[in-house]
Amino acid sequence: MQGDRGYVSVLILPAIAGLLILLVLIVSQQQRLQQRWHLQSAADNMAISAATIIAREFNLIAIINRALIANHVAQGQLLGLASWLSNLNSATERLALVSSIIPYVNVITRHLATAVNHIERPINRIINSALMMQRALLASLQTAQWMIRASFAMMIPKSLAEIAQVQKIEQHSWTLLHAPGILKFPWLWWRYLPLQHASRDDGLLLEMTQNSRDPFSKSRSYKWFDGGLIKAQKAGGSELVASKNGQWAWQSMDTVALHLRLLFKREEIPWGDGTTYQNRLLNNVNENQFGESRRLNPRATQLALINQQRLGTTDTPYYFSRERLDPSDWPSVIIKFDHVISKAGIRFSRPQTIMPRAKISIERANMFNALWEPELQSLSAQEKLILSRFAQDSL
Repeated sequence: MQGDRGYVSVLILPAIAGLLILLVLIVSQQQRLQQRWHLQSAADNMAISAATIIAREFNLIAIINRALIANHVAQGQLLGLASWLSNLNSATERLALVSSIIPYVNVITRHLATAVNHIERPINRIINSALMMQRALLASLQTAQWMIRASFAMMIPKSLAEIAQVQKIEQHSWTLLHAPGILKFPWLWWRYLPLQHASRDDGLLLEMTQNSRDPFSKSRSYKWFDGGLIKAQKAGGSELVASKNGQWAWQSMDTVALHLRLLFKREEIPWGDGTTYQNRLLNNVNENQFGESRRLNPRATQLALINQQRLGTTDTPYYFSRERLDPSDWPSVIIKFDHVISKAGIRFSRPQTIMPRAKISIERANMFNALWEPELQSLSAQEKLILSRFAQDSL
């Protein structure tokens, strides 16, 4: 019996060794899984950070595009104010002329015409200065877009390197790719948002600027009074037009006329007129322009075309945009480590519950509303195939 002692220990030792080896394998696998999870989390953070910077660039470009429209609308407002004052000046001058034979009244009307004339001159100088400031602001906005496009693309790789350093994974090599994962970032990014010129964009920015006019610029047409046999009709508005070569020009017109209702006909007596323009002189006026001035006050409109006042010039803007922004065209990037891949992109979203539209409809993606936001995305089958081929070719 004493000779048989120790056999049990000899038999247990291989089992204990096997358990130890299994435990070491489990711990090693756990460490590899934990490291892989850490790399995957870091890759997700880097991908969503890149998408966040892209979304911010889109939003800044959209805000500046809106600012370009607002800048030109302000120029139309300034020209409208100048033509309105010119119309008021001519109307008070004719009122003083007609009432010159009426005692006491002629003194009041003459002082009124003189006061309006004295006010118009300094205000026109202020308007000219404001128009020059608007041109300088327009140049600044366009320069800002260039700087944003140039700086943000270079900012993304630098920001991702800082994120990798903070997460202590800088020893792992990584690559930032354009989805679907063929070319490195940012070589395709320079071409994604091309430079658009308002003279060659099929009238898109011109139409948006026209539609963005305030009520004062769009139409200043109303009745001053209506006494049955006689009424005073005011008409006017500001228009943005483009020449054959695409050059923009703001034009503004204001007219006032007395309309007499006689027995067999109606007679128009022009009473006031004022016309201002930039770049392009007014030649013909259709019935839909300037608050339908030609339809409402045809004779006063003809007089307004004779005495026109030029107030500075305007520049045809250029901006960054893209004609088509379908969901399949929205940009996305891929972060690739040795065995870890992450993808993130941007999307356009305008929830009706938070920011309702005047018309109940879904707003399509565009570069005029800052509604872009980042999101993590799943790899498509095509991207998985491309990345697997890319990995095999790099071995």
